[in-house]
Amino acid sequence: MFRDVVLQDTRPDEWPLIRERIRARVMSSMGTPPDVAVEPAWEPAEEYEDYGLRHRKIRVRVMPDEWAPAVVVLPDGVDERTPAPAVVVWHGTDTVHGKYNVLNPTERPRRAYAIDLARRGFVTVAPDIYEFGERLTGGRDLSEGDIRTRYMASMARLHDEYPEWSLDGRRLWEGRRLLDALETMPFVAPGGFGTIGNSLGGRMAIFLAAFDERIAVAVPSTGVSPNLTNVYRLVSGHPATRSSPRWIEHMREAHGTMLYDYQDMVALCAPRPLLLLEPFNDAHNPYADANFQCYVRGQRAYALLGRPECFCTLTHGDGHDTVDDVREFAYRWIARWLRP
Repeated sequence: MFRDVVLQDTRPDEWPLIRERIRARVMSSMGTPPDVAVEPAWEPAEEYEDYGLRHRKIRVRVMPDEWAPAVVVLPDGVDERTPAPAVVVWHGTDTVHGKYNVLNPTERPRRAYAIDLARRGFVTVAPDIYEFGERLTGGRDLSEGDIRTRYMASMARLHDEYPEWSLDGRRLWEGRRLLDALETMPFVAPGGFGTIGNSLGGRMAIFLAAFDERIAVAVPSTGVSPNLTNVYRLVSGHPATRSSPRWIEHMREAHGTMLYDYQDMVALCAPRPLLLLEPFNDAHNPYADANFQCYVRGQRAYALLGRPECFCTLTHGDGHDTVDDVREFAYRWIARWLRP
């Protein structure tokens, strides 16, 4: 069964406490992060021009002694004297290409959000999700077998070094460290940020929006996969690769009840603008009716807070993809709330 986040008699003044309980429940699924302080920092590594736009390859501090690569794309006319709002663009499950999946309109036109949005006046930043892209390959051309071996080894190291943490927790942590760095970039306008991504990138977008209020507008695409119907993703496989290691224990104790579901994630984003792009024919998430149950329950938080117009869904039949019209709708939604 899906929980209701807001009941008929819930009052707006009760929401902060309800929200905190939801947040604690979802956070508990991610385990315990390390007790370390990470000073916000970023360093330029390379500058080049591509698709008529300035690109800056950088590295961002994500742990006291660890840095993660990303690419910043700057629109024409944007610099330290004329900053623009920034949008964090997440790639999908592309182990080899990572961040370049959203930077290549020639080979991946339906994923090139970072280029499209920069052409519309936004600073975009595309990071490698832990552990994807050059973080995994080291920039080398590896075989599928070598990539799989390296990925499993990196997951095992995470599990061994932080046994009480999780893959979801580590990825959320790095997303928040990226926002810390964005706040120090002189060509990024102060205020809220946007975020967008497809598939795994959509999951990253909604998680970051739910847990960091610096995200002013979010567009997850094919990122909502209700746990009630897809819980196997969280409990199957090697313990090191499970995104949330506490699910089995909780389900056993709670007789199959989900620790959280996506109506909770939607509610945590309220009242900040959230657009969900979801197909009804996604082979990776075949139970579209479960999505709608999450939408209905989650959007009640927006209604409770007097901002129903800030929650939107676009349901399409284009599968695990974002065709031109869908992307255009998404870009207009971002521009509506985060004007360049």
